[in-house]
Amino acid sequence: MVFSRFRIFIIVQVLLIAATTLAFFWTLQQEYMLITSTSLIILWVLQIIYLIWYLQKINRDLLKFITALRYDDVSISFDKEKNIDPYFKNLYQELSNIINEISVVRSEKESEHQYFHNTVRHIGTGILAFDDSGKVEICNNAALDLLNLSNLNNIVDTEKTKPGLSKILKNIKPGATKLLKLITENDVIQLSIKAANFKIRNRNIKLISLQNIKTEIDQSEVDAWQKLIRVLTHEIMNSVSPIKLLSGSLIEMFEEDNKIKTIDEIDNTTIENSVLGLKTIRKRSAGLSNFVETYKSLTQIPKANLSEFKICHLFDHINTLLKQDLEQKSIQFSFNCNPNNLILYADEKLIEQVLINLIKNASEAFLNCENPKVDLKAELKNDLVQIKVLDNGSGISQEVLENIFIPFFTTKEKGSGIGLSLSRQIMQLHGGTINVKSEPNNQTVFTLIF
Repeated sequence: MVFSRFRIFIIVQVLLIAATTLAFFWTLQQEYMLITSTSLIILWVLQIIYLIWYLQKINRDLLKFITALRYDDVSISFDKEKNIDPYFKNLYQELSNIINEISVVRSEKESEHQYFHNTVRHIGTGILAFDDSGKVEICNNAALDLLNLSNLNNIVDTEKTKPGLSKILKNIKPGATKLLKLITENDVIQLSIKAANFKIRNRNIKLISLQNIKTEIDQSEVDAWQKLIRVLTHEIMNSVSPIKLLSGSLIEMFEEDNKIKTIDEIDNTTIENSVLGLKTIRKRSAGLSNFVETYKSLTQIPKANLSEFKICHLFDHINTLLKQDLEQKSIQFSFNCNPNNLILYADEKLIEQVLINLIKNASEAFLNCENPKVDLKAELKNDLVQIKVLDNGSGISQEVLENIFIPFFTTKEKGSGIGLSLSRQIMQLHGGTINVKSEPNNQTVFTLIF
């Protein structure tokens, strides 16, 4: 309706200008109408000026409104405009309503921003966000306290806390967790660092969370040592108890009432029993010695020799090594790498050792299982390389799952109990993790994450 009236007004103005023009040319043909011709010229010019002014006024108001939207300016108002054309009164009213609504939204947005800012500022977890240039966008009090800094404008400033820390924060992969030890003036803290990437107006922002998990780690270490001590005690007592009993029996064979027997009192049976007992002691001592050697190998992992290699080539090599053994056990083995040229930066020999150990463990879990199958898969997920070993064997109970990574814990009669513990240490050596999920009699999945 508004624009219909506007169209009519413009048409009327154009017609008036045209009529004035025709009248002017008519007066030129008449005598004694010089004053009238001059008046028509003035009227014609005034009509043109008025039409231009009218159109420019609307354009100026619309431009004023659009500029206000562009720069988020809600201070303008069309309600107070004077000399508003009645044809555009409703339009100006709508423009004012839009400005008022934008003002309300802006106020709510500002309140939400303040709420978010205060929440981030006061939470106990350190929050840090920076762009590609290292400029810090967000840094709360917890992050400053953990990093022992008074302020943080650029990520490079974290070098004051620990040399190389800025590089660690820039290079940490989204979704990955990095554990870092920091030595401050008053304490030694263990930081758990996690990262996430997002974009704001075509700017890449990395969000870092920092959390001091020293208390949790201390408690976990205590729990781990307690479990390890129980296992060590069990293994050592299995060897020491028979040695203690046999040595006591041997002493009784050659001693009576605290007096050593004479040669005449010792017969062949006593000598034979003594030799048998000594052999048993030697056997148990050798077992204890092997146990110590196994423990020694667990604590002396070689340094990782890192290099880039194609995972599919590693899978091919493992398949060549284990194919015959798996076929003899009637186990179907398959492997897949997606994408086929997926690259891993790690120690190939150590990772091969981990995978072979997991596959052999899986091959031993098919008691009374039909169609035994082991799958080896690799994929890139959330910028992290994941390698999975899957089997459809008997699975692992929840009780056992909680202990399988403890050194020397084993459910196998002839197992050493160090394979999975060693695998976890190798993954930690690479800055990665190993975890397991199992549904008994359905599927067990070990996942290596780099």
